[in-house]
Amino acid sequence: MAAKPKGRITLPKEFRKPPAPGALGQLQEAVRALRRSNYDQSIGLALQALKTARDPAHTRAAKDILAESHFRTAVAATDPTLALKELDQALTHTPDASRLHFHRGIALWQLGRQAEAAEAWRFTAQREANRPGLAYFCQLARLAAGEVWDSGRLTTAEANTLRAAETIIRKRPLTELSALLQQPQLGKEPRIWQALGQMRADPANAPADLLLAAAANTTRRPISRYLHYYRGVSAMRRSDGDQARMAWTAAQTAGMATPWSEDNLGSLLRAQVTSLAENGRWAEVVELAERLRAEVADSILQETIGLAYFHLGYEAAQANQWQTAVAHWRKANEHMSTRQLAQNLALAEEALENWGQAAEAWRAMVRRRPRKADHPDFLSDAEVAAIWAHAAECYAQIDNVDEQIVCLKTAAEYAPEDSSLRLKLADAMRGVERDWAAANQLEALLAADPNNVDALLRLAAIQHESWSGDPASLWRRVLAIDPTNVEAREGLAQDYLAKTGASFGQTSSRFSFLAASFFGSPVTGDRVKLLEDGLKELGEHPKLLLELGRICAENKQRHAQAHSYLLRAFQADPNSTKTVGPALHELLHAGGGEMVVQLLPQARQMPGLLPAFWMDQARMVLDCKLGQTWAARFFDEGVKLAELKRNSSTPASVLIEAFEMSHEHGDKNLAEWYEERIRDEAPGSGALDYIAGYRLYHEQQDLAGALRLMRKAKQTANKAHDSGVAALAEQAEVMLSAGGTAGLGRLLAGLGRQGLLPDFLDDYDDDEEGW
Repeated sequence: MAAKPKGRITLPKEFRKPPAPGALGQLQEAVRALRRSNYDQSIGLALQALKTARDPAHTRAAKDILAESHFRTAVAATDPTLALKELDQALTHTPDASRLHFHRGIALWQLGRQAEAAEAWRFTAQREANRPGLAYFCQLARLAAGEVWDSGRLTTAEANTLRAAETIIRKRPLTELSALLQQPQLGKEPRIWQALGQMRADPANAPADLLLAAAANTTRRPISRYLHYYRGVSAMRRSDGDQARMAWTAAQTAGMATPWSEDNLGSLLRAQVTSLAENGRWAEVVELAERLRAEVADSILQETIGLAYFHLGYEAAQANQWQTAVAHWRKANEHMSTRQLAQNLALAEEALENWGQAAEAWRAMVRRRPRKADHPDFLSDAEVAAIWAHAAECYAQIDNVDEQIVCLKTAAEYAPEDSSLRLKLADAMRGVERDWAAANQLEALLAADPNNVDALLRLAAIQHESWSGDPASLWRRVLAIDPTNVEAREGLAQDYLAKTGASFGQTSSRFSFLAASFFGSPVTGDRVKLLEDGLKELGEHPKLLLELGRICAENKQRHAQAHSYLLRAFQADPNSTKTVGPALHELLHAGGGEMVVQLLPQARQMPGLLPAFWMDQARMVLDCKLGQTWAARFFDEGVKLAELKRNSSTPASVLIEAFEMSHEHGDKNLAEWYEERIRDEAPGSGALDYIAGYRLYHEQQDLAGALRLMRKAKQTANKAHDSGVAALAEQAEVMLSAGGTAGLGRLLAGLGRQGLLPDFLDDYDDDEEGW
């Protein structure tokens, strides 16, 4: 455009003091940023000051800073389009600034918009007629418009330059141009005029040497861009398309943006690319496109380049080279937009598990679909819905739930009768805690399909977790449709338990919990009647039977009833540790030891049973002080089961746990009994060192000694290939190394079961404690 401005923005002295608060301080900082050539920052600060200014002087100063910042950005720009945009922004703040109109005219001239440039300069002349360079540009505009121009206010060099241009435009003899070039001219390179004169006089003349020499001697970008352009014209006259393309690309890179330069380059490239494409030379098309250093706004050229990338991507996909295919199709997508391209790109992105990009490609594909029903690629509403749903699945792969919801909503609009879409939408909304929105979707689905079991269950789950609602009525609706539905049966059973204030089992809803908290649990008779009503509705539900057994076990006079309920619970669900364990334990509370003995053989047959089941039974016996005999009996069951090697537990590790539990509960005799069994049955397993370390820590508080023995126990266990003891010793070592002060037995027992028995614990209900 023009040389860098030398002027400084002038503000009142108050703006040059240390930063002040409010708009004044923002203006001071904006001026400092402007002087550091940090124009983006100065614009941002000035805009803030403009919004908060209350003093008219501050408002004027903010507008001046904004105009100056945009002006300096324009001056620094090499692209006249960008310069024009910045100047237009500056004029919105100071619309009468003649300097801005002058430079705007220059930018318009560089863009080939000569009439608009002339108007900008006339506006400047009305306010600043003596501005340097203005007279020259005004007369240049008259010359270009074919009008008579006046040299009265021009310098000699300016007048001679315009005369040389007029000689070329009017096709006057070259001798006249040569005579003019002997006189003072603007610029220092007369060969430019000689070359242009020769080309104008003879359409076949291609003075490449003159243009090359002129270009080598010219460093100013505004001049070099035109030299590059005419070098391209010269090359075309020599039928050298490659040289022309390189020259015109260089001109564009240097900032030339006139319509004719873009048209010429576009036409040349289109011809070259089309020729290669017609012969299927797609790799050469791409190679040519990648050599371009500037964007060419030619739709045919862009589509052809896109088509080349598309074909190369297809070839790569056929060779199962998905990375290459994706790279080509992504490039193709930059040049053209077609449904087939988007579909191919989506499939390739999926093959590489680029789920986010795949989803975007599917969305682009469905947006680019033909809308006319008679089109061979027309998609029905159901097909459109399926594509949107698939895009949602891609987003789900990367947990982008917000976009997943957007896609599912769109899919539901195209397939309002598809209940699966609304269910997926409700699930996605619940995933981001938008439960009310999910409930609305489910209620809309149920309005159209009242017997949709999945919707009923999901809505019941939402109400179950909310402060209001009646999930029980929804579970009953499910059971009316499907009497065997497990989720509905469990939910309704939990609702009955909640109303009784059950000590095990989940409450059905916050409402039920609050009711029990505020109004108290029903008395025993009422609880029994309520649960009996539940059995009438749900049949032999083990949780209800267990709770009935527990209630009756509290009263010695009802122990016989307790035995009946607990036996029915056991028989209703004999393969579940969640039922069998509580049933056995409550039977002991109700004096049903003989019945427990009778049930043990069947309990041993539970699928996937692990020693931890029996160890927990023993722990509960000790907790509830139900007798050393039963604790020992359950410990022994655990030891026997460990011999089957169903998991990493070993007889020695189970004996250690039995010792720990006994010691922890203060049963000295039982602890010594299991220590003695370890001496007799597993002397070389490392368990004795473990017991010694355990005692040293608990009885003498010798942390260092206990840690040494635990390490020794681990080494011995590893040598003996006793994985159970090794794992317990390693966990004890970790705890002791951390200097833990809590009860080692309690901590290690818990850590030991969790570390050694993951499969068994997966079968437990996390919210059920104590059985």
